[in-house]
Amino acid sequence: MSSANKYITYLLVLHLACGGLAYRAFLENPYLIFAAEALLLVSVYVAFRIFRSIIAPVKLLSQGAAALEDGDFSVKLLPTGSREMDGVVNVYNSMIDQLRSERVSGKQREEFLQQLIEATEIGIITLDFDGEVAKLNGWMEQKCIDAAFRTAVLQPALHLSRLSRDPKNGRNKSTTFVLPGPDGRRYHVEKSTFIDRGFERGFLILQDVTAELLAAEKEAYGKVIRMMAHEVNNSNGAVVSIMTTLLEAARETDPALAALTTDYLPAAINRADNMTAFIHNFARVVRLPRPQRKLTELNDLLRRTGKVMVATLAEEDIDLVFALAPGKISLRLDDAQIEQVVINALTNARQSIERGGQITITSTTNPPGFTITDDGAGIAAEHAEQLFTPFFSTKPTGQGIGLTLAREILEAHGARYSLVTGPDERTRFRVTFPTLHQ
Repeated sequence: MSSANKYITYLLVLHLACGGLAYRAFLENPYLIFAAEALLLVSVYVAFRIFRSIIAPVKLLSQGAAALEDGDFSVKLLPTGSREMDGVVNVYNSMIDQLRSERVSGKQREEFLQQLIEATEIGIITLDFDGEVAKLNGWMEQKCIDAAFRTAVLQPALHLSRLSRDPKNGRNKSTTFVLPGPDGRRYHVEKSTFIDRGFERGFLILQDVTAELLAAEKEAYGKVIRMMAHEVNNSNGAVVSIMTTLLEAARETDPALAALTTDYLPAAINRADNMTAFIHNFARVVRLPRPQRKLTELNDLLRRTGKVMVATLAEEDIDLVFALAPGKISLRLDDAQIEQVVINALTNARQSIERGGQITITSTTNPPGFTITDDGAGIAAEHAEQLFTPFFSTKPTGQGIGLTLAREILEAHGARYSLVTGPDERTRFRVTFPTLHQ
């Protein structure tokens, strides 16, 4: 029996008992009987008012609770006239309004998200609590029509997803991987989780990244090709200049031809051989090969590499001066790679001089190293910190490769390096090696 029925039953029994007792007690006095009946009527009225102010609102609250259990947020309570109960009613009605508003907003967001998922050009696989497929979005359903796609992508993705579950606590771990698909396509798969009714569930996102991977590969190959072409052009330009000088001397039957040939041809041949070996190693590993160190005399390396550039520099009235330290500076270096650094430094120095100038090659014994100084235009302050940044160049047609390669070679040798324009407006490319016979 409900509280309201108990209350009504109690009032009926009480008032009937009081009425019977009053009738028996005042049987001989009808006026007292009328007075007792009037009091009973007043008591019934007061009890009715109490019922309306307390029991009726409780009944309404019970109805409201039942509506909430059914997910019905349209039921609201009316004021009862009791200040205390009306406060409870107002709180309940405000809660109902807020829940209804949030439910409508949630439904709208859910509908928008569902439309977005269906319209997007990526695959979304929603998993159940056991890690099995619960739902596929439209893009994924269309892809799964192809049996080859299901075999090559869907099944491996689900298998890898199950492997990502932590065996200790059964929880899912976020993970990403790339799977090969039919027709040479590549699919990036990402697994993540969400909470559903207090429990964790997983979902997979698949994206066709074939175009992005091809673009990245093309860009990488392009950079490698540009770098190789840059190094070949630097060396070949100097070698061709020497060959041209010797050819002109031969045509004019210059008596100094023999001396010129003896002086310049070995340096050109040596540079061509080293360049061939450098490109071979570079192409073989598609990255800078590790230095093949051997005992090298630094002064000899600087002298023969500088001679390769003499003819090219002379075409622009640039003098190359050697100021090498006396004695030998023996280091364990990859001479082909260090020659490439010197060629790049001399090329940069030549390009900074408009016409007519001087480049000086200096060597030091303690610490062992060398400096290439030029009196060209110098380096602007805003460019100083970016000089060794990959593919950064201050020249309109530059590719920013020479200094990048030089940096990688020198760091592989454990060398320290700098390129600055001093107060005397001369630019110095300074290289020092950490120890002798390293």
